[in-house]
Amino acid sequence: MIKAIRGGYETRHPIGYRMYRPNGLPHHALLIIRSHGEYDLNGVSHVAEPGYALLLAPNTPNHYGNPNGNYVDDWLHFSIDGCPMKEELDSISNVPFPIGNIDLYTFCIRQILWELSYGSPDYADANINALFQLLLNHLLMAYQVRNSGNTLLPHYNELQQIRMDVMNSFSNPHSIQEISCKLKISESYFQYLYKKLFGVTFLHDLIQARITHANYLLLTTSLPINQIAELCGYTNEVHFYRQFKKIIGTSPAKYRKSANA
Repeated sequence: MIKAIRGGYETRHPIGYRMYRPNGLPHHALLIIRSHGEYDLNGVSHVAEPGYALLLAPNTPNHYGNPNGNYVDDWLHFSIDGCPMKEELDSISNVPFPIGNIDLYTFCIRQILWELSYGSPDYADANINALFQLLLNHLLMAYQVRNSGNTLLPHYNELQQIRMDVMNSFSNPHSIQEISCKLKISESYFQYLYKKLFGVTFLHDLIQARITHANYLLLTTSLPINQIAELCGYTNEVHFYRQFKKIIGTSPAKYRKSANA
């Protein structure tokens, strides 16, 4: 069972702050690092920058802070007695590693703390368990890919947001020129970063997303095909037909007919 104990988010400690726990804590502590930090963990020194996480195992002697300025982090103390994830979590403990999108972890910690203090008695425990599952799963995934370099790519968070925006606004043009201008990088560099992070080109990703959405609309609505094409971002119906047939292997009309047969 996972039990939240205490925590905070975007906590700004004063210049010169140092946390000292010579005997550690009797439970786990998760730190989402938002500033430069220097850590002594059981006599081993580490340095971490914003965008890193540190999971402290129980009874780990530690002291840490930022000798050069404010120390800022999100933090969560919790116990995992009897939790099936304990062995996995212990294996990633006591060493900082990059996690990419800090906002996801902050959301989980903030909501866990809300549920802990103000949640409905009927639902708080279930909500906290679900949030912990999301938080810890992403922590484990980030640790697994820590050496891939993807989480350290420039504009990592912005590229994730761009990909989600594409998935939620198919009818927009989503021009490479416009996006790269917004990121203040060249078009070729944007395309390199996107392919490096997601393993697919931006245009291929966009087309695949549009055709996948078109499939769904063909199967779940009676909208005319020209309207579906427009909703999926196509101003030219012929272009839509060509891309649909290239990916699916048949025309939109035949696809809808065969699915409803």
